[in-house]
Amino acid sequence: GSDLPSEHSATTQHAASQQSPSADVPAPPDHTPERTPEVKPHDHSATAIYAQAQEAVERIFEDLERGIPPSLEATKAIVSNVLDQVLNDRAAMATQLAIQKIKQFDRSLTTHALDTCILSLVVAVESGLDHTAQEQIGMGALLHDAGYVRLPRNLVRKREECSGQDKTLLEQHCKLGVALLSEQPGMHEAVLRIVREHHERANGSGFPVKLGNDQIFHLAQIVGIVDFYDGMVSRRGTRQAMIPHDAVRQLFLAGEQGLFEKSLVELLIRSIGVYPVGSLVRLNTGEQAVVIGVNPQQRLKPMVKVTTDPQGGSYATPIDIDLATPSSDHTIRTVLRVLDPSKERVNIGIHLDQGLSRAA
Repeated sequence: GSDLPSEHSATTQHAASQQSPSADVPAPPDHTPERTPEVKPHDHSATAIYAQAQEAVERIFEDLERGIPPSLEATKAIVSNVLDQVLNDRAAMATQLAIQKIKQFDRSLTTHALDTCILSLVVAVESGLDHTAQEQIGMGALLHDAGYVRLPRNLVRKREECSGQDKTLLEQHCKLGVALLSEQPGMHEAVLRIVREHHERANGSGFPVKLGNDQIFHLAQIVGIVDFYDGMVSRRGTRQAMIPHDAVRQLFLAGEQGLFEKSLVELLIRSIGVYPVGSLVRLNTGEQAVVIGVNPQQRLKPMVKVTTDPQGGSYATPIDIDLATPSSDHTIRTVLRVLDPSKERVNIGIHLDQGLSRAA
């Protein structure tokens, strides 16, 4: 676990909230040294970029807890580094996201902020937004939950189970975030609108002011649907993380219910795939495989790492196969169904880690 910088801080904060009656008051940041992933000088791998961005985001949220809004330069630097990685090797960044989801037991505000930023940038690139819009959506996604630092910590931790007055209070984080970030001179209005409107929904059922679809800022809609998806595939409190394919199904339902524009649902699914990276699948051959990449033009035919033979025996060396291209042995492979890694007792992270190591 030495490669998990945020897990230590999340555990420390959780323990403090159980012991201190004043845990709802932001405490000074913990300056206990943490062991972080070893990053070599000039290392531009997805793992290194993610680790560096995570440390920078943690510093931003520590400042936010002290009432200090982030500087534009610091926020832009994080977004710029992540965007460069997305543009250079989107597959590696998607794999890194999947690995982090698996490795980290519970998701903190900072990791959720970073993951939402990365995936929002992936969607922004996929949709063809210009560089200025990409930068704005990255900054807005990174800071979309900034207002939570002004609310009681224990309430924020259990936000998935809240109702009534607690839920109403939590919904104020959009306005609180805007108020906090507005203290920074020069904060772009597009970024503030993303923070303010990312929980608004196309059918008018969102918050804080129940805007209709034509009133919601387009970039805020993208961050909103990414936030919705990331929330489903992340473990929070007592709620287990949903497997990615089931989350994709929920996206379809959300589109049918009018929460999001169907074209926006289509855009996100085109970006992450019907079988997102990290999915465990059974092939028509009886083999078991882990999805390691998506084919935007043929979403039902991802790139996979075949790990077991039809009889369930493990391959000594897993086989990388692109289901969208004919295999050398002329075997036609298709995805038969999605499996639950916990029920199959498969450690998805091992196979994804191996893929990243070879790519590096």
